Amino acid sequence: MTHTQLGFIKGDMIGILIGGAALGGLLLYGSVTGQALPLWPAVIVGLVNVVAAANVVWTVKKAKKAAQAGQTGNAEPPPR
Repeated sequence: MTHTQLGFIKGDMIGILIGGAALGGLLLYGSVTGQALPLWPAVIVGLVNVVAAANVVWTVKKAKKAAQAGQTGNAEPPPR
């Protein structure tokens, strides 16, 4: 079964939004308490955002390649 995503919000984008919210929470925690930003949670959140952004770029490139192949007629028909 295949499903075509037509909107902007996908699993990748949700990962980036959650990671951004977590990083914002860490920054807010640091500013409210006056303590330094915890290093390892910030590094982990940053890595999650980098991986999610790379996945978004890879997915977009793959979709553009598939669309270009569809325009030239080289694409396989969708499975039924």
